[in-house]
Amino acid sequence: MGTKTDEKSAENISKSMQKRIDRAKQTKKAKRSAMTGRIISYVILALVAAGIIYLISAAAIKAVKRVTPSSDYSKYLDANGYVKDVAAGSCVTLPEYKGITIKNSDIEYTDEEVQSDIDDQVNQHTELSTDTDKKIEDGDKINLDYVGTVDGVEFAGGNSNGQGSDLTIGSGTFVDDFEQQLIGAGVGDNVTVNVTFPDDYQSADLAGKDAKFECTINGIYVAPEFTDDFVAEYLSDKASTVEEYKKYLKDTHYETNLNDWIENYLRDNTTVTNYPAKYLKQLKSIQKYSEMESFNIMKDVYAQYGMTYNDFYDYQGKSEEEYDASLDETCKETEKDVLTYQAIMEKEGVRSTIDDYKAHIKETEGGDEAYADRTEQYGDPYLIQSLYKDKAIQIVKDNAKFE
Repeated sequence: MGTKTDEKSAENISKSMQKRIDRAKQTKKAKRSAMTGRIISYVILALVAAGIIYLISAAAIKAVKRVTPSSDYSKYLDANGYVKDVAAGSCVTLPEYKGITIKNSDIEYTDEEVQSDIDDQVNQHTELSTDTDKKIEDGDKINLDYVGTVDGVEFAGGNSNGQGSDLTIGSGTFVDDFEQQLIGAGVGDNVTVNVTFPDDYQSADLAGKDAKFECTINGIYVAPEFTDDFVAEYLSDKASTVEEYKKYLKDTHYETNLNDWIENYLRDNTTVTNYPAKYLKQLKSIQKYSEMESFNIMKDVYAQYGMTYNDFYDYQGKSEEEYDASLDETCKETEKDVLTYQAIMEKEGVRSTIDDYKAHIKETEGGDEAYADRTEQYGDPYLIQSLYKDKAIQIVKDNAKFE
């Protein structure tokens, strides 16, 4: 049987052991906490690094996708005007283009179209008549002066200031039923016209307001008769009589319609198997450059009509990314046409040179100055390439059957 001293020693040993065990647990826990902290730090660092990499990658992808405007029309074209290092025949599957049947009824210029053209010519040479016996009818073109007021007060833009203003009745150029209220009036008549501006009118000061216009009819335009004398005076470079002019219209429009028919036939029946990437990218750059140049030229004109834009993309109504993406479809159609005509040239063994282009432009525009301007802007390879469309269409035309 143990003594009290032995029991106390055992108790002390037990407490000492427990302390060592507790310390060991605390040490292990501390190590676990430290390890967890390090793991969390590593994870955070990894996430931060991944985020940085993502941002860099996203910026790089955006930079790659961004279309840079370019005016280099001849880039990626060889000296023959072909897409450089590209066999177009391996990129497209051409339809049968020799011996196809074309119906004349699909391309002829109808009598109705001839008459419409004649009407346009006559309307371009109307003369202002001051015959007081003539009354305004719907569809007439007239000249008038006017003073507009709202609640008896003139408003900006509502006065012709005696300069005379042309107006076609029924065109909807003026607000409300302004034009219809002039029907029946004659030259020299004074007419009071009452209108209401629409609620969404562009000028907030006039939107929804009732207005009164005091109008004076200065004259009514009268169209001349389409006679041999008219043709001799205005259309002598095309014909000398009415019948000759009608034949001229039918012949020239027949040729235009035929060319359009063949162009559409080739486009609709050619399949692209591969779009050469470098040239497609360059076409997008050219398209963007061209549209930006047009905007820069026209933006001052737009401003005169109250249409102001912050920049080119505001004008397009798209972000830069959206606009660049929209170029893909348009430029693929352009590249398809280029590859189609080149493939026909390759198959037929046809080539062109810059001398061919010089001869072409001399015939169509009559001088070396035109060529100098074109080559400076586009480069010779692009000018040569521009000949291939007509050459391809001519090949189809020469081998077609007409019925």
